[in-house]
Amino acid sequence: MYDREIEGKEYSFGVSGLLYRANVLMYDRQTETLWSQAKRKAVAGPLTGTELKVHSSTLTSWKKWRLRHPGTEVLSPRTGHSRDYSKDPYSDYYQSRSGFFSFFTPKPGEEEKELMVGIEHGGQAKAYPLPLLRQKGELRDALGGQTLTLNFDAATDRIRVTDGQGGEVPHLVLYWFVWKGIFPETDRFREEEGTSDEKK
Repeated sequence: MYDREIEGKEYSFGVSGLLYRANVLMYDRQTETLWSQAKRKAVAGPLTGTELKVHSSTLTSWKKWRLRHPGTEVLSPRTGHSRDYSKDPYSDYYQSRSGFFSFFTPKPGEEEKELMVGIEHGGQAKAYPLPLLRQKGELRDALGGQTLTLNFDAATDRIRVTDGQGGEVPHLVLYWFVWKGIFPETDRFREEEGTSDEKK
């Protein structure tokens, strides 16, 4: 989730329909600049190079969200249009184990569509397997000259990444083949590299 306010001005964003290394590019309606979700910045147009501020967000189930926020309102599917919003047009894609426009061959034990927590920090990029973080609850690692701590709250599915001073570190949850395509020099976290709450 990104802040719509950039340098004191509010922008509105849409989906461009364009892909860069299998990652959808956004555009803003004010300048028609194209923005990379994974890089968190403008990549083509008048605002090229401008960075987006990231807000914390959670990829979770409706059940878990409603338990924590029972007063949440939901957008009605009665839009006046004929589209059936009960059907997900990407359901087949989610079930497939192959990536779309993949740019690399996974190594043994890897999957193209394995979900990762991608972090770019201090000039370095690294991917952390989400299944491992869910299993361990906490991972620690050194990246960009700092020690990072990744926490996963099973009750809410919330992921929180902090640096050595307790500051929030931006992160994205996305497929391994997408992150690898955007950041080809990225490292991939291996369990033996860091520590988890089970190793304390």
